Amino acid sequence: MAPLAAVCWHHAVNDQESLEAALSSRSKFDNGIQAIEADIIYSARQGCAVMGHPPASDGDLSLASFLEQVARASFQIQSSEHACPILKLDFKSDRALDSGLMPVKEYLRTLPPPRHKHLWINADILKGPPLISSGYPQFAARDFLDKSAELPNTTLSLGWTTGLADVHSPYVASMVDEMMTLVDDLQCEITFPVRATSFNSESWLHLRKLFDRSSRWTLTLWWSQELPKEQLDFIYNTLESDERYKNRTYYDIVGLREFLCERMK
Repeated sequence: MAPLAAVCWHHAVNDQESLEAALSSRSKFDNGIQAIEADIIYSARQGCAVMGHPPASDGDLSLASFLEQVARASFQIQSSEHACPILKLDFKSDRALDSGLMPVKEYLRTLPPPRHKHLWINADILKGPPLISSGYPQFAARDFLDKSAELPNTTLSLGWTTGLADVHSPYVASMVDEMMTLVDDLQCEITFPVRATSFNSESWLHLRKLFDRSSRWTLTLWWSQELPKEQLDFIYNTLESDERYKNRTYYDIVGLREFLCERMK
C-alpha cells in the first residue's frame, strides 16, 4: 500500500474529548501513519487562538493547551521518522494565525528539526470552486506566506475556498495558475487540499500541473462523507494507477482508505 494512502486521519480534533481520543488511539493503527487535523479560530472573549470551526467564535480548548498536550504525549516523537504522525493545523482567519504563531513556535521547539515538516500549517488563501459563490479567503495570500515563514521547515497546506452551492464544481485553470505563481519560489514542502467531490476530469486537467511543476508538491483530497464507487474508481485510476502520480496524494475522505487497501492488495 502506498505510504501516503496509509495515513489514518482524526478529523476536526477541536475539543478536549476528541484530542484525548486521538492521542490514545495510536496503538490501534499499527499499519498506518496517524494524522490529527484540527481547526483554529480566534476568541475575542479570551484574546487568544482556540480550537474550533466557524461559525463558532469561541472554544473551551486553547491552541496553547492543545499543543502542550500533544507535546506531552510525544505524538510526533515516539514513532520512527518514516512513520512520524502528521499534525495539521487549519487556521480559519488571519487573527487566529497571528495569535497562534507563538504557541506553534513553542511546540516546534519540542520537536527534532527533521520532524518539523510533519507539522502542516493550513489555510484557504485563494478563491476556489464554485468561483461565484465560494466565499472570499480570510487571508491575504502573500501575507499568510510571509507569516508562515516564521515557522521554518514546516509543510504548508495551501488551499482554495469552496462553496456548497455546487459541490461538484471543478477547479479551473485560473485557480491553479494563480496558486503556482504564488508559491513557485518557495523551498518548503507543500500540499494542496482539494475537495474530493470537485476532483473530476476537468479539474485534473489543471491540477496535474502542480505535480508536473515540483516533485515536492502533493495533493490532499478531502471530504467528510462517503463517495460513490464511481468517484472512488476515478480517484484511484487517476492518482494511483499512473506511476507518474502514484503516492503523491493524501486522502482525508471517509471510507477511502479501506477502498484503497482493497485496490492496492
